[in-house]
Amino acid sequence: MKQRTQTPRTAALQALIQMNQNTGYSNIVLDHVLTCSELNEQDKALASVIFYGVLERRLTLDYFLQQCLADPKKRLDITVQEALRCGAYQIIYLNRVPDSAAVNETVTALKLIGKPQFSGLTNGVLRNLTRRKAELKLPEGEDLFAQSVQYSVPVDLIRLWRNSYGRAVTKALLDSLSTKSKIFIRVNEMRCTAELLRSELQEGGVEFNDLPELPGAGILSRCGAPDELKTFQDGLFHVQDLSAQWICKILDPQPGETVCDCCAAPGGKSFTIAQMVGGGGTVYAFDLYENRVWLIRQGAERLGLHNIKALINDSAKGFDHNMPQVDKMLCDVPCSGFGVIRRKPEIRYKKLDSLKELPRLQYKILSQAAQMVRPGGRLLYSTCTLNPAENQDIAEKFLQENNGFEPLTIDIGLPHVIDEPAYMLTMTPFSGASDGFFTAAFQKKQNGSR
Repeated sequence: MKQRTQTPRTAALQALIQMNQNTGYSNIVLDHVLTCSELNEQDKALASVIFYGVLERRLTLDYFLQQCLADPKKRLDITVQEALRCGAYQIIYLNRVPDSAAVNETVTALKLIGKPQFSGLTNGVLRNLTRRKAELKLPEGEDLFAQSVQYSVPVDLIRLWRNSYGRAVTKALLDSLSTKSKIFIRVNEMRCTAELLRSELQEGGVEFNDLPELPGAGILSRCGAPDELKTFQDGLFHVQDLSAQWICKILDPQPGETVCDCCAAPGGKSFTIAQMVGGGGTVYAFDLYENRVWLIRQGAERLGLHNIKALINDSAKGFDHNMPQVDKMLCDVPCSGFGVIRRKPEIRYKKLDSLKELPRLQYKILSQAAQMVRPGGRLLYSTCTLNPAENQDIAEKFLQENNGFEPLTIDIGLPHVIDEPAYMLTMTPFSGASDGFFTAAFQKKQNGSR
């Protein structure tokens, strides 16, 4: 019998160790590990379940594991930590995996990755967990610690949300983290209609439901990876979160207009905007890095969007490329990403202190972008985070320091879940959007200076 060199548990464990070392986004890290493996599709699926399950439940798993350690205060090696989390996730949450298999396969995974010295400790702690799991309970109540363990969200982030949005909205945000994200797409109306796309998808067994409240938007179900579908490869749609599509709706590009998406990669909003302005319009899609600009160009080519000019540019330093003043400017700036935790679960563990410089960068980009808006034109600031320092505070500061702009009321039918001015909108997964987004709309006065 051929000796095993890799299992679903080794793949999950290796990816989690890399995540612990801050080597990249979860989807990129896992894709790399799985691509380099020799696992079949079924094993890759199990590795993915364990990997994302551990990321989503890290604090909860640690809470249970602490009660099974002989010395809870002892600092554990990263490899041991992640191995214990892998085993604990299977024992507590994967009913289809027998406890004995979860323990034995986790120990085997340690040996296969060259860490046999940790086998005894891991085996002992996980066996203790299997014996005690019936008596282990989550903390009750809605105090900060209890909610942190229940939802696996750091206390600091829950406190930030409570102070910013109140207890009820925070509870709804936490509850939304346990719901699975849907696959939202945007129909490429320059190549097909929603009806034609639905017909072609149905032939492949994929279900498509459009959203009447947002024409051109839809949800895919009963499908695997969307980018493997022929309709995707033929450029009939692109994947785009619903919140991002609402942002494009608020920007309101019109046929023939010139629009700039100043922080555009990977390009989803630029693609939607390009379809809205049509062949007579132009979209400048900028990003700081060459490889990300290449992604925009690749997507535009697949979709047949020849009105997109994807270029390298540091929007915090200004604009060149002979770009004229634009009718619409979108500033979807780099942010902490607390609104997209469902899609990138590792984001919840960011240290708030590490984000203090972000607002300065965000404001710099917004200020530079504002200079390129023509009189009467629209400027939209947006983030995919839920953090007032990156959202409301930036918008308010911009209005105070730029009297050439005035607030523009946002009225697209989505409710306001918090008390905020009419020119701002905080979107959430439970208020008609897909993720937590923020946007603020401004209009340049007709007599405003450049």
